[in-house]
Order: sequence, then structure tokens, then C-alpha cells
Amino acid sequence: MSDPTPQQRADYLVRKLESFIREGKSEHGMSFKTWQAMARSELANAFTELERRQLRLRQDATGKRWILVGVTTAVTIGFWGTVVAFDRHFGPLAGWVCTAAGGLVAVLGVEMVWRRISRQYRTIAREKGFERIEDFDTKLKKLEADIWRKLKKTKEQAEELQQ
Repeated sequence: MSDPTPQQRADYLVRKLESFIREGKSEHGMSFKTWQAMARSELANAFTELERRQLRLRQDATGKRWILVGVTTAVTIGFWGTVVAFDRHFGPLAGWVCTAAGGLVAVLGVEMVWRRISRQYRTIAREKGFERIEDFDTKLKKLEADIWRKLKKTKEQAEELQQ
């Protein structure tokens, strides 16, 4: 079974949110904060599921890569070990080939470490970006409240002047 497309996921979330609204409907309607909490929860669940699926796919690909390189290295070393066992004339060549096979495994290990470090760096950068957005949003709300207060105060002063 294939994974749902992004459009199908979006349609599912919209239907789910619509059902939240219809179920929570009352005489006065559903409060925005309640709807927002429900929507946030549902979106978080959807994103968590997507991240888990992506992680599983990455782990599968990494595991397959390790198996492929490991088996190839073992076969190469075994083959050249057998060649050297029968004829020592190929010893230096076998040594270089086995060194190259071991180097390939080392490169794969370094690549995995590099991926982990870069993933951690991207995670930290993403968290900092979200913190900046949240900080900006807080400042914006505070500024908006200040503007409304000043507008109200100005209207009151204008009314006093007109009297």
C-alpha cells in the first residue's frame, strides 16, 4: 500500500477539523481557542506520523547501504585472501585492494557521522528560526495592543475636545 499524497493528507485534515467544528458546535459556536487547540493537536499528530515514516525510510536506506558495502567488502577481502593463499605473487595487489575495501567502509562511517552532525545542526537552526518567529509574533501582538490603546486614548481626547 502506498502512502497518501500530500493532497489526500490535506483533505483528511480538513475533514477532521470540520468534524471538530461540527461536533463542538453549540448555540454560541465553538470558541476559537478550542478550535485552535484541536487543530494544533491534529496537525501535530499528522506531522509526527510523517516524520516517523521518513525516519523509518532513512533508516532502511542506511541499513541497506551498510549491508551492501559490508558484503562487498567481505567478498573482496575473501577473494583476494584466497588469491594470496594460492599464489603469494599477488600479495601487494591484494593488500592494496583490501586496504581500499577497508577505506570504503571507513568513508561510509565518516559519512554517517557527518549526516548525524548536519542533521543536528539543521534541527538547532530550525528551532532557532521558530523561536525568532514566536518572539516576533509576541512583539507584534504587544505592538498591536499598544496601538489600540493609543487609538482609544486619542478617540477619548478627541471627544473631550469636541464637548
